[in-house]
Amino acid sequence: MAKLDLQIIYHYLKENNLHTYFEDTTLVPVPRSSPQVDGAVYPSLIIAENLVKNGIGNSVTDCLSRTEAIAKSSSKFSADQRNSVSTHLNSLKVKPLIISEPTIIIVDDILTLGRTAYASALLLKETYPDKEIKIFCPMRTRSFNEPESLTDIRRDFLRAGLNDNVQLPD
Repeated sequence: MAKLDLQIIYHYLKENNLHTYFEDTTLVPVPRSSPQVDGAVYPSLIIAENLVKNGIGNSVTDCLSRTEAIAKSSSKFSADQRNSVSTHLNSLKVKPLIISEPTIIIVDDILTLGRTAYASALLLKETYPDKEIKIFCPMRTRSFNEPESLTDIRRDFLRAGLNDNVQLPD
């Protein structure tokens, strides 16, 4: 597995003036598909902590957790086989912590269909109704036939779609 060079992400964000997206924010990492085990790798937390170390975002608030294991998305090859928004909503919980920043940015390692990020946003908005909720994923996969989709930075909205799906910006 190739190692993601986080320095490339920091430089890209700063060089393209995208670091302003992270002003006055706390970063909330998205949990993996199973409850966190002590000592296990937690990619979204690693990304969030390293962003803050590099001056992108104010703090990290690890307040989102997985209460029960769900199928790993990487083992499913079609959208209809992957977990629904409802599946994510039923397996995630928010530990209410004091957050002083006006904006929460959900940090996920990879955005494919947006269901995990969307469910996380719904739960965080329910717990923190006065906060603006944003999402950041350094990698985005839509199609193996579209390699530029891995590096395409977009600023738009995720919306509820039909049949427990998410409507992505494109």
